Amino acid sequence: MLDVVGRERPRTVLDVGAGHGKYGFLVREYADPERVDAIDVREPRFKTYDHVYLGDLARLDEVLPGDAPRYDLALFLDVIEHFDKAAGARLLDQLTHHAAKVLVTTPWGFRPQEVPGMPHETHRSGWHPWDFWRRWRVHRWEVFPGHHTRHLRLGRLWQVLALVSARRPA
Repeated sequence: MLDVVGRERPRTVLDVGAGHGKYGFLVREYADPERVDAIDVREPRFKTYDHVYLGDLARLDEVLPGDAPRYDLALFLDVIEHFDKAAGARLLDQLTHHAAKVLVTTPWGFRPQEVPGMPHETHRSGWHPWDFWRRWRVHRWEVFPGHHTRHLRLGRLWQVLALVSARRPA
């Protein structure tokens, strides 16, 4: 992820599903952007963003204000699998209209996950590289072992990375 951010050198970034906010810090270190915004269902723990938009990502066009910029890069890291396939694709379509490029990371295929009391953490879909090739322009993709693999002492839990944009400019 940081390699892509460093190569893209975005001036404006939207961290979608920001979680604690760690990627806000990392983007500032590796790309030196002018503006880094976040969107999530709750306030990020780390205060690294210029603007934070709170709301359900499924209602992205309502949560992002009309005066939000068209971002150079949106980070959609380990989020798309929390939506069913159709809703995830619609959200990625929307993001490609709000950002020139979208960096997606997700587990390879469906990986069950459910956290009691945290419905936004449930995995509802699985994704493969060809899911992105069919619908979006793919600028870069790769497959890599997930960072928890060695700690869980499981076989490799592969992750997919895709840097995508709309097939036609917005």
